[in-house]
Amino acid sequence: MLALQIRRTLLATCLAAPAIATAQSQIAPANPFLADSYNNQTHWNDAASDSTDIPVARGSFKITPDAYRVVPNESGSLIQYTDSVGGTDVYWFWAGFSLRKLKIDDDFKFTEIARLDLPVKLPNYQPVTPEQRLQQAAETRKFLEAKDEKGLLEYMSAQPNRMLTGTSDQVMGGAVYSLLTRDDAFIGASARRVFRIDQNDPENPASGMKLTRETQLPDELFDNEKAKRGTGLPTDVTFGMGMTLNGYLVVNTVGGVIATLDRTTLNVIDSYRVEGSDELFLNSFATGPEVDGGAVYVASNENMYRLVVDKHGKIHADEASGAWKAPYERGPRFTSIKIADGTGSTPSLMGYGPDEDKLVVFTDGAKKMNLVAMWRDNIPAHWKQKPGTLSPRIADQREVDLGGDISTVQSEQSVAVYDGHAFVVNNIPSEDQPVLSKASYYVTMLNGMTRPTPRGVAMLKWDSEKDQWNPLWNRTDVGSISIVPMISGGSRMALINGFYSGRLGEGYQIGMDLDTGKTVLEIATGSDPVFNGMYAPMKVDKQGRLMYGMAFGLVLMDTDRMQKVEQVAKGE
Repeated sequence: MLALQIRRTLLATCLAAPAIATAQSQIAPANPFLADSYNNQTHWNDAASDSTDIPVARGSFKITPDAYRVVPNESGSLIQYTDSVGGTDVYWFWAGFSLRKLKIDDDFKFTEIARLDLPVKLPNYQPVTPEQRLQQAAETRKFLEAKDEKGLLEYMSAQPNRMLTGTSDQVMGGAVYSLLTRDDAFIGASARRVFRIDQNDPENPASGMKLTRETQLPDELFDNEKAKRGTGLPTDVTFGMGMTLNGYLVVNTVGGVIATLDRTTLNVIDSYRVEGSDELFLNSFATGPEVDGGAVYVASNENMYRLVVDKHGKIHADEASGAWKAPYERGPRFTSIKIADGTGSTPSLMGYGPDEDKLVVFTDGAKKMNLVAMWRDNIPAHWKQKPGTLSPRIADQREVDLGGDISTVQSEQSVAVYDGHAFVVNNIPSEDQPVLSKASYYVTMLNGMTRPTPRGVAMLKWDSEKDQWNPLWNRTDVGSISIVPMISGGSRMALINGFYSGRLGEGYQIGMDLDTGKTVLEIATGSDPVFNGMYAPMKVDKQGRLMYGMAFGLVLMDTDRMQKVEQVAKGE
């Protein structure tokens, strides 16, 4: 183990230092109103970069019972945040309908410091114990290993905690997007409410927590018919959340409204509604330092916007205030996987240095999606609109081509960006096979276990001399399940939670070299669904150990405790 630790330290020294030196200006500037942490919101930071400088170990491993720890949840759980309080690294984990405050002990065990449960108002919901939740995972594994999709559906449908609708229940009664403030207050949203959970003593890592504010947003912010027409959702709801760098809480709704709130009182200050009759917001957004810290980059299914929040919290959409709107290719509406048409990604920001191109990056709605980069600030002088693009604000767009046998390439995940690199995954199966239920919790369990997962990932890099995307590599032998991928800049790798094609029922954590695409990290996790990231962002702790919300809770993995094995992807 000591030798491994030494090699890991050397790897971090050799890889992390140059990566940090060249990419420092790529990192979003600290938001003074959020926790002073690398991980203070759903997509890590204001840029929604889904990346970090923290190195992750390289090598080939097999999970063992002592190499991972699980904190069971009550229902779907996506997110965990980190901050250092009084010298103690503290983790806040949204566990479905409760907020857990945790620390990791030296003996690799979780200690629950505090917990706050919120009332569950969903019909026919009964809580389960942590032991029952782990038993649900064990029973799910049996059905998956037996390839018994019907039995699994019946089992999920019969569970008292609404197991079948665990992911959609977060939209109606949990928290999909949220953030951690500079005082370590957790602010989340679901349905039509926004809530704030404060620490009793922000300076004490052992402090308890309390619900201090809960606001029901006014009905005039929502449009049920528009949301139902465009997505099939029964009602319009809040979706994304962020904090401007001038200190205003921002939320958006599926029906196409973005609103500012006071970060302490949660009172609504202002709102803006998109003009299109079927224009929707289907993702969250990024915030930037431009226009005095008031920039909000949000994409509808038709346009990318930069809205401007002024020092009073008022929202501006006019060019004189520094705002802009630019169309992109909307594409078809898919019958499954994607919630609607247009982009499936939360916008990511690239470029912060004085000599760097300042871009907002996302995937469009084309059947074979394009990776799109828009000038997020001033369009360069003498710039001419590129042929085939819908706006002069589009700096470049490049089709993500994974080969002739993958005719549809689309994603529901954000673009992970770091040091000019942009990593994308395909979420559309090559064959759209009928499924017994379209409940996302159920379908995501099946991917890679009883039926092939969608195949394909790709890496592109921005060429600032030519103002274009250059494809670096793609892989069609791997597929990502619904987890949001990440980039470890310190180890120069992009990571997914997924499967190799042709190896049904064998889950892996797969790390691929940023520049070559070769597999440099491989963790075999087998058929256990406690490693199924299910819509959560893949993240790490400060030690570089993988740590993310998953189908049955929060999982933490330590390669130092794993069995070393031969790499499966020997040819890659």
